[in-house]
Amino acid sequence: MADTVDAAQAAERYVLLSALAGVPRPEPGPGPLYISGVACCRTCEEPIISARLKAVPGCCRCRECEEELGS
Repeated sequence: MADTVDAAQAAERYVLLSALAGVPRPEPGPGPLYISGVACCRTCEEPIISARLKAVPGCCRCRECEEELGS
């Protein structure tokens, strides 16, 4: 029985790693600028609202600056 379970786990790991190899990984960005412990825009240095930080993890600009840059 242990050999069957070991084989199943090995097959599952192979399938998982194969699937993950095809998933593009985002390039890590610089992230926000922290001023006095507050996540701030790297362009205007104004605080980035928490909803944006949750929606776009690792964002480095506020919505307004991002729109101005056209990104």
